Amino acid sequence: MTTRTRTNTPDEVTIREDGTKSTRVHLKRACNGCGQYLGDVADWDVDDRGELTDVRGECQHCKPLVEAEAAGARTWELLPRNIASVDNAIDRYGVFAKGYWQFVDGKNTVVGLRIGEGESRVVAFFGDWVIRHPDGTWAVHSAPKAVQP
Repeated sequence: MTTRTRTNTPDEVTIREDGTKSTRVHLKRACNGCGQYLGDVADWDVDDRGELTDVRGECQHCKPLVEAEAAGARTWELLPRNIASVDNAIDRYGVFAKGYWQFVDGKNTVVGLRIGEGESRVVAFFGDWVIRHPDGTWAVHSAPKAVQP
């Protein structure tokens, strides 16, 4: 795999003679896994079909997920809109999973998913990644604090 260097150009503020300001903004690329900014958009960010490429491997937070997937792990990002489908996928492996509840603003609210039973169980919160390793074990890769829903 070719190592690419992504620049990170700061925005440029220009003050004109009359005192007005203008800002030249450089378009940034965010990780398609966690949303953290990686730097300037580059030519390789778009494939031959005009679609954005997967840049999770450039992100220090998401790189372990990419490596786990390359080693045969199955991953899901747990979100409020997909909790049922992730739960169903886990059920198909014969593993117990159910919503994980906590009090939020005085109400008992589903905030994630509990996977497994006993001491081997894991809890994934919304925004976290659920990982099923090839050996059948489960793990959670927590979302960075800045991008949790």
